[in-house]
Amino acid sequence: MKVTLDQETLQIMSMFQKLTGCTVVDSIANEELYFVVAEGQFGMAVGKNGSKIKNAEKVFKKQIKIFEYAQDVEKFIKNIVPDVQEIKRSENEIIIKVKPADRSKIIGKDGKNIKTINRFLERLYGIKEMKVK
Repeated sequence: MKVTLDQETLQIMSMFQKLTGCTVVDSIANEELYFVVAEGQFGMAVGKNGSKIKNAEKVFKKQIKIFEYAQDVEKFIKNIVPDVQEIKRSENEIIIKVKPADRSKIIGKDGKNIKTINRFLERLYGIKEMKVK
């Protein structure tokens, strides 16, 4: 799927890449900044003892969340939701099963987390929606 990024998002991605030395695949900016970094670069983005991520949060003055990209959508979901118990996939929908205690954390306040995850899934894999059971 082709994604059009605005100038501000491109600048944020470029600045994050300079601060961390990792390659950014995609980014979403709202109250927090979300970055999808290239496969195998999660540790590089976080830095030793979280030093790079803490520095980036100071520069941007926002909380930052990082996800690691994967070619396979199921692996990408496991990168985002490590405690996933089961993944069922249809053509453009994914249903994941998690422990009841983890459900609210994944969905987030007012659905904020699940909306962000769904945006990444649609932009990177063409998946319309992920549901949490």
